[in-house]
Amino acid sequence: MLQDSPSDRPQIASKQDLTDLCEVEDVETGSVSHTTFSFVDTYNSAWFGQVSGVRMEDLRKNLRRISDEVIYPEMTAGLTIVADENNMKRYYIKRPKLLCLDDLEETKLLPRMLVEEAQVLEILKPYGHRNLVRYHGCISKQGRIAGIALQKYDIILQYRFDDDPRALDVTACMSGIRAGIEQLHSLGLAHNDLNPLNIAMDQDNQPVILDFESCRMFGEALLSRGTPSWIDEDYSTSARYHDESALRKLDRWLSKNQSERMSEAEQTG
Repeated sequence: MLQDSPSDRPQIASKQDLTDLCEVEDVETGSVSHTTFSFVDTYNSAWFGQVSGVRMEDLRKNLRRISDEVIYPEMTAGLTIVADENNMKRYYIKRPKLLCLDDLEETKLLPRMLVEEAQVLEILKPYGHRNLVRYHGCISKQGRIAGIALQKYDIILQYRFDDDPRALDVTACMSGIRAGIEQLHSLGLAHNDLNPLNIAMDQDNQPVILDFESCRMFGEALLSRGTPSWIDEDYSTSARYHDESALRKLDRWLSKNQSERMSEAEQTG
């Protein structure tokens, strides 16, 4: 899986150059047990490393190239390929979760998860629903899917109240989220991981549902499950009621945050 070629390693000047960096905590002690990190170069080649510390010299020395076939699935029939692959900066590129490479079982699932998400987005693409993320196609690398090109959004709902001073119409926001979910359900799909981190806000202050990694037809088995505290049970199959439960929790979460913001405004006004 790891191709060790020190002379070809990317020149990482700082931690900000990395694609991802995560300090992994020991479950029992709460202390940092190790650090995992990844990098994707301009040729869509992926690199991964794991060390006990976070010193830059350790990060550079332990960065290893990952074979494409380990993380990138084969391109399947019916998938759209991005037309302007030389202008990738205009898109948000969703790639395999490279930090999962420290887990053998999760590593085996990475290609399947990426291609299945692309297939779901292809189903949604013809409808162009404003409350579902706009999908532009897949990035192709020698017959494999190296990433999924999606519309960029500046604000994630989780941070909406901190990052945007504008008032939020909670009723309108929930209406948009429900409209997106209703579109999914009308096609026999459930999102299965609806939460504030998986919803963006567009320039018109409208919600846009993201992350279709767990989105599957009703009754299908799930590789990726919902986010803790946003699910009622540890489920393994796709179902409409997962989204219905999450919608109720979102409504309460939005109302609570809106109320807290209004209280803070009154105290400082």
